Amino acid sequence: MNIVVQGLGEMGASLAMVLNQQHDNRVIGVDAKAVTRQAALKNNIVSEVTDDIVAVAGQADVIVLATPVSIIKQTMKILSKMLLKSHVIVTDTGSTKNEIMAIANSELQHVAFIGGHAMAGTHKSGVAYADALLYVGTPYFLMPNPIGKQRVNQLKKILAPIQAHFTAMDVTTHDDLMAMISDVPHIAAFALMNAAVKQLGPSEGFGQYVAGGFKDTTRIAESDPNLWTDILLSNKASVMANNQALIAELEAFNQALISDDVANLTALIHAAQTSRQRLLGRENND
Repeated sequence: MNIVVQGLGEMGASLAMVLNQQHDNRVIGVDAKAVTRQAALKNNIVSEVTDDIVAVAGQADVIVLATPVSIIKQTMKILSKMLLKSHVIVTDTGSTKNEIMAIANSELQHVAFIGGHAMAGTHKSGVAYADALLYVGTPYFLMPNPIGKQRVNQLKKILAPIQAHFTAMDVTTHDDLMAMISDVPHIAAFALMNAAVKQLGPSEGFGQYVAGGFKDTTRIAESDPNLWTDILLSNKASVMANNQALIAELEAFNQALISDDVANLTALIHAAQTSRQRLLGRENND
């Protein structure tokens, strides 16, 4: 089986690495960066490389688009004008889905397209962070277009070696969920880091004093700026709505402090504590 993976960053390369180890597969990696292509080939992440998806898409049985959302959309429009194999499955790893599925349901309606998004990955980027275990046990959402609905089980079988937990979810529900549990936390980390620098000066000056709380809260502020600009703009409405919810909570803390409202301040913190414990499945029942 010929599998084309466009985008050999952490997510795409990790997927390619596992699939390329299956004896029936030949994974062709597509990436704009020569150094990335060379590293992927040298480390047996892929069997073949190119910088042009048009050159290899026609021979693909499966095409995985693992680039930023804006590039996924561009590539989908390119593929819509190509002669692909009649049985090809096209899927993606984009973290937002409304815009992608709109194209899948219009310009790629003649192709089995199955939108995909795994709750995997780190704040690191690049082929150097390819990890064969990256997807193990992670929720992996699948959202097909009408033709793709008949091929979901086939894609699950093809992707089975990555050992993810595949699940269906409505596109709008998915994007609203991602806005709150992924997009807004990144904005909060970016904003906290920027606020600290504005208040305290360059981070190298106060870095020696920070403890685990600040480090944990700002860890994802190291994320790739171009990737996250792309993600936030692709899910703008949901991000802004959920951002406003966070701002409202911050304002509630401010008001409790202004009023010296011990009871309300304690209640706000206690509610967060309880929810966090439930999130981790270790609620204190004492």
